[in-house]
Amino acid sequence: MNDAPILRLDNVRKRYGRRTVLDGVSFAIAPGRVVALLGGNGAGKTTTLKCILGVTSFEGAVEVGGLRVDKRGRDARRLIGYVPQLPALSEDDTCEQALAFTAELRGAPLSGIGDALERVNLAAQRAMRIGELSGGMRQRLALGAALLGDPKLLLLDEPTASLDLESRAQFDQIIGDLRSEGRTILLSTHHHSRLDELVDQVLILHEGALTFDGTTRELLDRFHLNRYLVNLNGNAPGDFRRALARVGIGDERIGRAPVPWDELLQSINAKKGGES
Repeated sequence: MNDAPILRLDNVRKRYGRRTVLDGVSFAIAPGRVVALLGGNGAGKTTTLKCILGVTSFEGAVEVGGLRVDKRGRDARRLIGYVPQLPALSEDDTCEQALAFTAELRGAPLSGIGDALERVNLAAQRAMRIGELSGGMRQRLALGAALLGDPKLLLLDEPTASLDLESRAQFDQIIGDLRSEGRTILLSTHHHSRLDELVDQVLILHEGALTFDGTTRELLDRFHLNRYLVNLNGNAPGDFRRALARVGIGDERIGRAPVPWDELLQSINAKKGGES
């Protein structure tokens, strides 16, 4: 089995004039992992994706499937499926026509269009014009386009930033399905409500520097988060407190509370600021 990273960044730096946007970013992603790239506005997330795609100059090295993007950019991009935050789709095309156009650009077989539409739950809308689609449907169509040609790596740039809760949940479900298939995904996102369910690895950028690279479990352990959700089974809070004092609560009635990812990010950024 080949355990070589699908994606590797080594000391990547990017400057716009005197402003440093990425400051020595290094990380690797193994095959079959779903990785969240987190950080506030201006942290460097989109610039990182542009460097991986080889559409902007940078210092350092980026390899996709062992190919240096600064030397073999076209070949490296063939291994990538990309979903931008705002996909550029022709309003007059049908879903099927849009995927056919993308398949031709990528040199992917047209026979994969039906499967791509099925994967993103748009088979019933294959003849619908893009101008008639909801925002969530458009993002799912863009993901379907990214899946054409069976790329080794998916890059998703804030794909649910403009979606409502229902559309975001539908998109997250598809990400979960792709994770189950063993897909390799780098997901740049601001929305963290299901992070621990969807991803294997977390990367956190702050002011262009990588401040964390590890699993969600390691992130929680590092910040000693001790929040729990307890099922009261109809008891009043007072009864519950008295019961705790007398006999305690069994493990089967205690579960982890939803993770406050935004608070963890703020904590990391505050620690980073204190070290500088």
